[in-house]
Amino acid sequence: MKRKTTSLLLASMLALTVAGCTNNTNNTNVPDTSSNTGATDSKPLSFSVALPSNGVDNENSMMGKEWQKEMEAYMGRKVNIDFNYIPSSEYDEKLKLMIASNDLPDFFVTPLFYDTTEMAEQGQILELSQYKDLMPNYMNYLSKVKNGLTRVTNAEGKMYTFKETSTPRYPADKGMLIQNTSSYRYDLFQQNNIKIPETWDDVYQAAKKLKELYPDKYPIATRWNSLRSLFAADHVKDDIYWNGSKYVYGVLEDGYRDALQFANKLYAEKLLDPEYTIDTDDTLKRKALNGDNYIWLTQWFTTPAEYTRTVNDGKVFAVTLYPDNPDYGKSWQEVANGNTPDLGWAQFCINAKTKVPEDLIKLVDYQYTDKIINMVTWGLEGTTYTVGADGVQTFNDEFKTAPDPWLVGDKYGIRASKNYNPGLQMVNDSKAFVDFAAKDYTYFNGKYEEVPIEKSPYLTSLPMPNNDYVPSSYSEPSIQFTQDESQKISEIMNPVKTFVTEEQAKFVSGKSSFEDWSKFTDKLKKMGDIDKVLQIYNDAAARATK
Repeated sequence: MKRKTTSLLLASMLALTVAGCTNNTNNTNVPDTSSNTGATDSKPLSFSVALPSNGVDNENSMMGKEWQKEMEAYMGRKVNIDFNYIPSSEYDEKLKLMIASNDLPDFFVTPLFYDTTEMAEQGQILELSQYKDLMPNYMNYLSKVKNGLTRVTNAEGKMYTFKETSTPRYPADKGMLIQNTSSYRYDLFQQNNIKIPETWDDVYQAAKKLKELYPDKYPIATRWNSLRSLFAADHVKDDIYWNGSKYVYGVLEDGYRDALQFANKLYAEKLLDPEYTIDTDDTLKRKALNGDNYIWLTQWFTTPAEYTRTVNDGKVFAVTLYPDNPDYGKSWQEVANGNTPDLGWAQFCINAKTKVPEDLIKLVDYQYTDKIINMVTWGLEGTTYTVGADGVQTFNDEFKTAPDPWLVGDKYGIRASKNYNPGLQMVNDSKAFVDFAAKDYTYFNGKYEEVPIEKSPYLTSLPMPNNDYVPSSYSEPSIQFTQDESQKISEIMNPVKTFVTEEQAKFVSGKSSFEDWSKFTDKLKKMGDIDKVLQIYNDAAARATK
């Protein structure tokens, strides 16, 4: 999740695809079922929090202060929060150290995609289902999400995390939301009459031409050290995934090997930057702005436009779909659910040792009300947004006319900003990101347009979920694992994943030969009982689809 959906991708991205609906629009969120009795307590509510930050003062921003006042009014007492803001780039590692040392704050967001099973087993995090009566707003939001309660509880029906919201941008049946794309130096392609790639061969031919023009450069790079777009073209993932009928391990599928062979071809001809396995977001940006790379196999969907605005010297970084491998048909795209209420990537926990569990749960639950979602995302009516006679909410002209509206959001400290994320960072309204979306440079269906990607005529016209770009995993069942199953999966797959990551890089660089592929897969199978893991997944799928 960043910008338009969040600065949270970040670390990729905490946030991302997130949102909520407001009191002034067609709500998909639930009404505020909590109420403040007006009672006061002379003793302040005090607790500690750990959250990621982009180096700004969330607490003392306009919306940080407004949020604080609202929390105290709601709780009927002084609320003292000890915020520990950790730089986003360092957050995951520092939180993992806190978990390992059992030195956790009262409330925190977990590292991205973190498995909380062991924390639950060790009694580090609060089991929440026993407090359902204290969180009506959260439970009601879950009721709006397909299989919502199932997705936040384990096989025993226990709940250990609050989930970030992800509310719809589009109608239920139309409009495809993609947050990872491929990207190209559009101006350079135009100057040299190079076709914007639609297939792997197009990518190869374009890179060859660019290498001839700039022999000391590496034309191709990729973000997050990832070849995911190549796997998507072959309809696989480099992990366990739902293939439409069952869970399989993508590394053992033919498409995985085909993708690595294509990457090896690019690497061997010095078309793929050899630093792709170590590049950070900062080094990728530096190389892009300096003109060291021209094609990005994978990129966050709003970043190319940010590059374009930052450099402001005629370079145009355009986004497009992942290229196809015609052997497999249309490439899968990384499609997010922008059509119905859903759950985001981030998950939040309460320390089992907190001294104020009930009060903290009540305050956390309040975040899932329309009032708070609207406040933290949009700001204050009249100051940052207006409501038309038709009831439609929109940001003020200050946002609409700015070269970079995200920076205007920074001025007020609202969630719809480049760097700010007030409050507990659990919820926001994605319609806000669409309302003032900055201009992107897009190339879809053979047409170049300067339009916010979420307003792209091509993407917004696509039927959902039935189109060729939607991966099989989009409709996977909502599976639950028992604690024993989760533990078994971790024991087997953690060393396997480390091994695969190392070997993948060797195959791409040529240090390992594809003639030895069977030796690789044999060793992989001997490292752990992958069939047992797949059985656990598919048994869970059978339980979920009964």
